[in-house]
Amino acid sequence: MAGITRKTFIKGVGGAALGALPAAGRLSAAATDESTLDGRMVPDRILTDAIVLTMDDQRRAFESGFVWMRGKRIHRVGAMSELGDVPDTAESYSAGGCLIMPGLVNCHTHLSNGIVRGIFDEMPLEVWFSKGMWSVLNELDGAAGEAGAALSLLELMSMGVTTTAVGEFGTPNNDLPDGVLKAVLRSGIRAILSRMTVDSPDDTSPAQFIPARYREKPAFAADEVRRLQRTYNSDLISVAPEALGVMRCTAEMVVAMHAVAVESGSHFVMHAAASQDARDESRRRFGHGSISELARLGVLGPKTLLAHGIWLDDREVAELAEHQTGVSHNPVSNAYYAAGVARLPALLKAGIRTGLGVDGASTNNSQNVWETMKMAVLFQKQWTEDANFGSAELALELMTRGGAHALHMEDEIGSLEAGKRADVIVIDTERVALAPPQTLISNLVYSNDSGAVRDVYIDGQLVVAGGSHRRFDGRAVIHGARVALGRLLKGTGLDSYIAERGAWQWQRQ
Repeated sequence: MAGITRKTFIKGVGGAALGALPAAGRLSAAATDESTLDGRMVPDRILTDAIVLTMDDQRRAFESGFVWMRGKRIHRVGAMSELGDVPDTAESYSAGGCLIMPGLVNCHTHLSNGIVRGIFDEMPLEVWFSKGMWSVLNELDGAAGEAGAALSLLELMSMGVTTTAVGEFGTPNNDLPDGVLKAVLRSGIRAILSRMTVDSPDDTSPAQFIPARYREKPAFAADEVRRLQRTYNSDLISVAPEALGVMRCTAEMVVAMHAVAVESGSHFVMHAAASQDARDESRRRFGHGSISELARLGVLGPKTLLAHGIWLDDREVAELAEHQTGVSHNPVSNAYYAAGVARLPALLKAGIRTGLGVDGASTNNSQNVWETMKMAVLFQKQWTEDANFGSAELALELMTRGGAHALHMEDEIGSLEAGKRADVIVIDTERVALAPPQTLISNLVYSNDSGAVRDVYIDGQLVVAGGSHRRFDGRAVIHGARVALGRLLKGTGLDSYIAERGAWQWQRQ
């Protein structure tokens, strides 16, 4: 264990992944009737009199505009002066005083981790080994995963997230992904879940070592991905395979999981270049970085998405661009464990498909996508010593159209355009943190009022109204998370550690 710090160990064993909607699952408006729901006709919905940010290729924005939704798709977007006549059956709603934009695309999280937020704060390495990562994973079964996912989803969706990518372990509790997917199904969100697996027996690096109990056989992991796909894949949900990383998985496992993705038409997901330890260990084992190793294995490509991508050399940046591989940049979780600052300017200059992710609540605490946007820009200003880097506009684009590109879903989501999915959010602009209105776009990102999102539509369905989730009982979700965490703390023995770790003298009954 000599030379291993807590931050490198945690980054070595932590993390998650994502998949993406199979191309075969994408339906064009012309190819299917999407104006019905459960066999009944759905009236057109028209939101009017609002500031509209389209995030389209021309970056059109309207000071007074409308968004017309027809079924699951966007029918028209434009200035109020262009609205014209509307059908008598259409439902029209004034959104005066609001801003309308595409739903936010979160490229990376672990939904089940919602119940363990704050547990790993500044945790000493010896506690991490005895009661941390692996003990917690033992207790994350389907029921705990569902409770954690509901809490995470409630937070994400209330902030305007309409699409999220999530990675969940299938070991040692095979029902953990099922529990998470049940919460996803209830929530109404568009989600891409990758089932994470590991199998490496290599113990030369404690930060990358996988205890025997958590290793899986490639054939078993592949069968579990297929089972989840058969059970849960839908118009909104896609299940994908994930080999967690090139140090935590054998080459056999990486290739096998990629084969499942090719076979099923899903995306293939991995964590890569997430820490200095991972970079150094990859160079020691393979003679090059982990991205170059993935290129050698033939698993990079337009349906591959990688989480983190912090420690990349110029060759690896070029390889990602050449293979059109997506990257989720997760600035807050990277900072949480001092894992490093990703080369965001280089990724963007190379034309790499780049989106933003909050990561799980165990490595970020918050699921605040607005904070992630702000930090994505500010960390780069500090790191590059260039105060002119980026902008609020760039941050908003990375969390919308950038995320759609990273997830290889740019034909479906990420901008408000006719024919795309009706994933739309409405933001109340008449809030203190967003004033004055002359600098509204800057205020959205840098003032970071995460409670400003009023309404959220996914596939044209109103899932958050007036800031309240219509499918989750907030109090019940919070109570469920509290009960699940209580069981987890008791099962791991972390209950006494949590009670005693602070310096304050709490008076308890």
